[in-house]
Formats: sequence, structure tokens, C-alpha cells
Amino acid sequence: MNSFEKYDLIQCRIARFYEREHGASVVSIGFAPKWDIRFTDGATVEVKVDELAAKTLNAAIEFWDVRRNIGTGILATEAQLWLHCVPQGEGLRCYELKTKTLLRLCFETGSVRDGGDNGASRMKLIPLQELVAVSERDFILEV
Repeated sequence: MNSFEKYDLIQCRIARFYEREHGASVVSIGFAPKWDIRFTDGATVEVKVDELAAKTLNAAIEFWDVRRNIGTGILATEAQLWLHCVPQGEGLRCYELKTKTLLRLCFETGSVRDGGDNGASRMKLIPLQELVAVSERDFILEV
């Protein structure tokens, strides 16, 4: 399974998790400019899998495409919730945050770095413990 297929599978599992929890059906899953998952009740979720966070103890929050000079990630999403997923054992520990809360955290703390997409992504590195402290909740997703 390549990384795109794995990411699609993760998004599908997250969508099903929220469907069971909230009772709203999924309208769309996958790459969309404004969110990753949308439900019939209007709820929207942005999903990020941060493969390095467990090693670096920093959450990488993308916000700018330096090649195209446009906002991405936290500055582009219109999702209500941000789900930041970090590898843990055989699964992912998913931290659920209100997108506005994460945006405020990005302005208040962390350091700016370029990386990802061959250096095209500018991101804010936020200590993982600070992201955890402002998250609404966390849960384990089996993958």
C-alpha cells in the first residue's frame, strides 16, 4: 500500500468513527480544498497525519506554499475540526482540536520551518505537549 492509499484508508476510518459517534452520514471524503471530511449535518474535519511528531515531539502545522505563495493547511482549511494524528504503536493517536484553537496556538507559539513537499511547505513546529494541552480530546485509531 502506498502512502496515498494509506492516507485514504485513514480518512475513511476516521469518517466511520465520527459517523458512529454523531449519527451523521458522510457526504465526502478525500482531498478537497476546504476540508477532508464533510458530514450531512454540516460538520467538517481536516485530517493531518504527522509521521515525525512522535520522534521530534513537535507537531508540524503547514500554513504556506512557498512556491505558489499561497496559504495552505491551517490558513486554507474551512473545517471546523482539525484532527492531528501521530503514530503510536500499530495505530494513530488522534488529537481533536477546534480549528480556531489551533490557529490561535500557531500565532502564539512555536517556530517556523520549511520542509515537506521538497521544501515547498512552510510550517509551524509546535511542541506536541502544547497541542495536546489545547485539544478537545484524543483517541486511538487502529490502522
